[in-house]
Amino acid sequence: MLSWVEVTGDVVMVRAYLSLGSNLGDRMDQLREAVRIIDGSRDTKIERVSSVYETEPIGGVPQQNFYNVVVEISTDLSPRDLLVLARMVEARLKRRRKVRWGPRTIDVDILIYGDTVIDDEDLTIPHAEMLKRVFVLVPLLEVAPDLRLPDGRMIRWHLEEVSGQVIEKIGSLA
Repeated sequence: MLSWVEVTGDVVMVRAYLSLGSNLGDRMDQLREAVRIIDGSRDTKIERVSSVYETEPIGGVPQQNFYNVVVEISTDLSPRDLLVLARMVEARLKRRRKVRWGPRTIDVDILIYGDTVIDDEDLTIPHAEMLKRVFVLVPLLEVAPDLRLPDGRMIRWHLEEVSGQVIEKIGSLA
């Protein structure tokens, strides 16, 4: 099942998936703090958090390895408001956008938002690069093994197509 929508009174909650990555400072603490901020928002609730995985950077910029997790949330935020929350988390954790695919204290990407499809200049859902990234697919499959894209394709089928990327499970945020 791709997603669910839960209606409680007048509130509609949508299941969404976020990818979080860090390779500056105390990477584990950066991820913990990002999860804490997201869960502390009155409009989101963390449902599941994947294990923490270490991966090499992609994009050719020399830098330290990343720690990555995927979180499953329920939210009543719109996709655009969820993007605002993601950018607020990055700002609070002092992310600086100096170099494309460069080092960062935290990166928060919306992977999937219910069965919504958006292809705008500043927001693409499902995330445009997610099917090419082992650091997204492995933790995403951990929290949602039967997840399907809005077009019905199962996420797990795409992991076989990703090669040459090393990933190592290193623990949990708990």
